This record gives sequence, C-alpha cells and structure tokens, in this order.
Amino acid sequence: MKLSVISPTYNEAQNVPLLLRELNDLLRDIDYEVIISDDDSPDLTWARAEEIAKDDSRIRVLRRTRDHGLGSSVIDGFGCATGDAVACIDADMQHDPSILPAMLAELERGADVVVGSRYTAGGSTGNWNWTRTCGSSIATKLAQSLLGIRMSDPMSGYFMLRRDDFLRVRHRLNGDGFKILLELMAHLNPDRVREVPYVFRRRVAGYSKLSRKVILAYIRQLWRLSFLERLLPAEFLKFAVVGASGIVVNLAVMELIVLTTDYRGWRASVIASLAATVNNYILNNLWTFRDRAKHGLVSILKGYLTYLTASLTGLGAATMTYIALTSGLGKLMRVPSTSIGRTSLLVCQFLGILVGIFFNYKLNVKINWKQSSAASKAATS
Repeated sequence: MKLSVISPTYNEAQNVPLLLRELNDLLRDIDYEVIISDDDSPDLTWARAEEIAKDDSRIRVLRRTRDHGLGSSVIDGFGCATGDAVACIDADMQHDPSILPAMLAELERGADVVVGSRYTAGGSTGNWNWTRTCGSSIATKLAQSLLGIRMSDPMSGYFMLRRDDFLRVRHRLNGDGFKILLELMAHLNPDRVREVPYVFRRRVAGYSKLSRKVILAYIRQLWRLSFLERLLPAEFLKFAVVGASGIVVNLAVMELIVLTTDYRGWRASVIASLAATVNNYILNNLWTFRDRAKHGLVSILKGYLTYLTASLTGLGAATMTYIALTSGLGKLMRVPSTSIGRTSLLVCQFLGILVGIFFNYKLNVKINWKQSSAASKAATS
C-alpha cells in the first residue's frame, strides 16, 4: 500500500527540511511520497521544499496562492496524492513521525481511520502548561459530546485513511473548518477507528498558529457539524442578530423623528420601521448571506423589495402567533385574553417575534438569497 504523507504548512521554512529528513529515515522500507501543501508562505517555505524536491522525486510541493487555510490545504493535498493511503502530519515536528509505520499497519489490518493520539495509553501532551491542557480537554469533550465521536483524541491533526474514502466525501468537506479530522469523521462515520499513541513534542522552530480566531473557527465548526446546526442553523442565528440590531435602529430613528419633526402617529412608525428594514437588508446581504450577496444597484433594489415583502409576511406570522398564544393562554386560565398579565403578554409577544423572524428567514433563503443547486446538494448530502 503506497502512502502519501501530506503536511500543510505556513511559515515553516526551518522545520520542513527536518521533517523531510526524518521521514526519509523512518519510511525507507515503505513506498511513499510527501506533499508539502503550502499557503504561499512569506518565509518561502514552498521554495525551500522545492529545492529539496529537486534531489528527491518522492517529494512534491503544492503552492497554494488562494483559499488559504489549514483545512483546505489538507483537502487539496489529499486530492493530488497518488497513494492508496493518505496521512496528515504537521511540519512543526510536534507530531512524532516514528508512528507512521504503525499507523499504516493498522490501516492495512482493516481500520477505516487511524489517529495519532495524545490521550490513549502510552500517549502524552508532553510539556503543556495547565492552561493549554485545560483548553484542549474542554475542546475534546465538546467534540465527543456534540458529534458523538468515539475516540480519545478527536482534536488530533495527525491521522491516516484510505484515499478512496476521502474521495467519497471530498465534495461534502468544508475547508474552513479548524480540524479537518472532525469533518472527515462527521461525514465518513467510520466503523473501525484505531488510535496509535504518541508523545506530543516541543516545536523546533517557528511559532504556534493558535489564536482567538482559530478558537472561534473551531466553535463554528462544531456547531455546523453537530445536531445544533439542524435545530438552529448558524445562518439563522446571524439573521436573528441582524434582526436585533434592526430593533435598535428602529427605536433610534423613532426617537430622532420625535425630537426633530412634528410626526407622532403612524408616519413616524412607518419611517422608523423602513429604516430598520434597510439596515437589516444591508447587513444580511453583507454578512448573513455574504456567500451569495447581491451586487449591482438593480439587483440590490430588487432584493430589498423582496426582503420587504418577506418582512411583511413575517410580521403577519408574528401577529398570528401572538393572537393564538394569548387566546390559548386565556382559555387555559379561564379568563379573557385582555385580562392576561403583562409579563405573560410580553412572553407571547417574544415568541411571536421569534416565529416571525424564522418565517422571514425561511422566505429569504428560498426567494431572496437562494443557494445554488450545487451548494444545496452539498448541504443536504
């Protein structure tokens, strides 16, 4: 079984020669290739790897000049591999390459996915401080509970699988995800997962890429892959946040009108509400649905009119929900709906607003910011 070892890199010019040298020593009895998948590193990691590749045909370099990111780098590397098995390993020398033969042996014995684990018997996180250990433990527990992944180290970036299995789910993988292993596990749902222990080593050179942005990306990935996405899509949550900002705009414009004009009746309310819909439409176009945002004056204006129509439908749904809830509550309490307490009325109104937002969101997704057929197929497959 030929092995393709893919190492996603960014500013690892000092580490890549060390990794390639160690792989050459450890894999001399295995048919293998190494692909350095580099995100056009400013320190010219790709150029350093190309120099070494001139003297070793087993080394290939993939210089990625767009769509940068760890997940997409691994996906592209796996995609151009020629081996029967593909493995992902970091170039910073923290993943111990010496377990690669054992991982390949597990795959040849029938495993679907083999993971290098820091948390199974014999493994270790090395010299981590308590902050990093605690953070990793929380991230691991979240992945295990939300995704139902049965392994000790779902956060591992060190793993191996058959290339045919990767190709089977490639079109469903999201390259924006922080941990590509989570993507693969969620879509492959493998029966036979094996873990090979290793001790996490100290970084030789360079610096860690962990940041608040990476942590937020991980949380978004967990949400998207878990049952939470089916209950409350992240896109809907963005839509709701924009709706909340619209309430602030509505009230602020209303206050401005009252202070600067003689309008006090329905005219003031209509102007304030229209200002809120303009705010919501712009933010939704730029943020919530930015992957399919409308461009050009005519398209934007048409989209706004559609959004306005959908908003009126959402308003109707909110009102009907409020009427139904207060009527039902009145019957339950055996009092007229007009006699229901203020707190109960506010709760009914809040629930009505949620229903209205949901209706508004669904209509806009189907009509205004419709997904392409390819995206829809990928999302539901």
